[in-house]
Amino acid sequence: MKFKLPENNQHKLISYINRHRGLFWLEAAGGIIYNTIIVTGPIILGKAIDVVSLLLNQGVTSIRVQSLIFWCTLFILSTAFFQYARYIKRRYIRKMCFLIRGDMRAGLLESTLAKDMGSIEQESVGDMMSRTVGDVEQLVDTVQYTINEAWDTWLLMISYFVVLLFYNFKITLVCSIPIPFALWIAESARHPLYQYSLKARQYASRVTSHLYSTINSVAILRLYGREKAEKKKLAHYANEQVKWNIKTTLLKQGMMPIYAFLASIGIIAAIALGGEMVAKKLWSIGTFTAYLTMFTAMSRRTWVAANVFNRWHGALASWQRIKEKILTENNLSNENSAEKVKFNKDESISVKNMSFKYPNTSQNVLNNINFEVPIGSLVGITGAIGSGKSALALVLTGLYSYDGNIKYGNKELSHLSKEQKANLIAYAGQDAFLFSASVADNIKFSSSFQDNDNKRLEQALYLVALSDDLELFENGSDTLIGERGVRVSGGQRQRIALARALYTDNDVQILDDPFSAVDIGTERRIIERLRKALKGKTAFLFSHRLNAFPYLDHIIVLNDGNIIEQGSHAHLIKNGKTYNKIYTAQTWLEDEQNE
Repeated sequence: MKFKLPENNQHKLISYINRHRGLFWLEAAGGIIYNTIIVTGPIILGKAIDVVSLLLNQGVTSIRVQSLIFWCTLFILSTAFFQYARYIKRRYIRKMCFLIRGDMRAGLLESTLAKDMGSIEQESVGDMMSRTVGDVEQLVDTVQYTINEAWDTWLLMISYFVVLLFYNFKITLVCSIPIPFALWIAESARHPLYQYSLKARQYASRVTSHLYSTINSVAILRLYGREKAEKKKLAHYANEQVKWNIKTTLLKQGMMPIYAFLASIGIIAAIALGGEMVAKKLWSIGTFTAYLTMFTAMSRRTWVAANVFNRWHGALASWQRIKEKILTENNLSNENSAEKVKFNKDESISVKNMSFKYPNTSQNVLNNINFEVPIGSLVGITGAIGSGKSALALVLTGLYSYDGNIKYGNKELSHLSKEQKANLIAYAGQDAFLFSASVADNIKFSSSFQDNDNKRLEQALYLVALSDDLELFENGSDTLIGERGVRVSGGQRQRIALARALYTDNDVQILDDPFSAVDIGTERRIIERLRKALKGKTAFLFSHRLNAFPYLDHIIVLNDGNIIEQGSHAHLIKNGKTYNKIYTAQTWLEDEQNE
């Protein structure tokens, strides 16, 4: 089964239960049967006790022995029947809640991925982990407990109460007076319980976030001697979490003796009034035993019923935190178009009057960008550090919103669905993010290809000059490279990320500084191979190193977010401006190093 959000009303908890209503009704049937048939146990037991009393007082007869055997057999059969119903109830309620957990966690992930990059960049990884793991666990555990007790407590209490009324209407009403008081006390604690639980969950998020950031930056913390300061901050968050958890637990558990005391008052009254009925010979010993057994069972469920209120008020804090991150059906992307964007040979990629600023900032990093290149061109973008190269690369992926127009063929980039963008554009960023998996799994990560295309893999490895490196690896392309690729060199990380983009075989390849950690000799080999492999595809190569630029079709020079030059290599060299100076200087330095 695929885990996903309900189609409608994602902010209503009942929608998650309704998605698995088949399991709900199965466990409901088991719960109803169990908690209605269970009342027959004390009744049958009372009948058996009366028969035993007759045997002891009036002697043994075959009819009485047969009657005792009948009631004992009926007791065993009824117990076996309702215990099987109990098994059905527990099995399917647990299965349903496991599925709800999966739905909620998948929904949180889906909602996060559906957000724009500005919103995602404001998210705390630790906070999302805390909500996805801790809050979902607490909420669904409470849902399971509440549904379970709806049958095992509320229905059971109603079943017993109805039967007890038939035994003696007046005694039952008098002895049941403490029960509503216990429930009223539990309900009155809802506001402090909600606030305490919310505070505890908020500090749990801070603890998780701080741990995550500390582990990721442990080397920097050591170099700058920040370990003690970060430990102190973590201790503060942890102590606050403990403080609010203790308050929550004390409020929950501190109420239990009150509930137990109120239940005991009812039981004492039942013993007194029921004993009086026996003394007056209005009840037999068996009848009194059956009545007291049922009333005691009902009274003892009082604290459980009250605890349902307490747990639910605490879980509401978790549900509120989950709802904050789950997008509704109106906010989730409904772009389902996976139709591949196809280019005609005479079409082009054009950028007109495009400006861009990062989310939550006020200053543009790109200003009035204009260029047009034919489909199938190899385009180079260069410029000084901070000139806007990486910003332009990200905008061309369609991840960020922009002002102006970017057209791939005759289609506006911002109008393409996520599936269309994924099938059209491949991106290799300069940070070369890798997953804790094998080399092969990192390269075949693209959703465009779910097959085991070893030929495609070998081709990608060859293009980025990794084939020779893999021969030195213990398990070749199946070698695990660790979290973020810590087990391979910086140059190998970049080439694996580049191979991942090339493996997709997408029509547009955006390569942001893919050779910064690669030596010049390896870079030359890769460039030579890419020139042949990328024929017919459009590639944007962002780099401050210009070794490959003489072979490119179009070159753009950026400075301070503006295009200051563009054209072919020969044209820009002839102009003798910025590009000519950079290229001449790099060529001279390279010649000096070779000498």
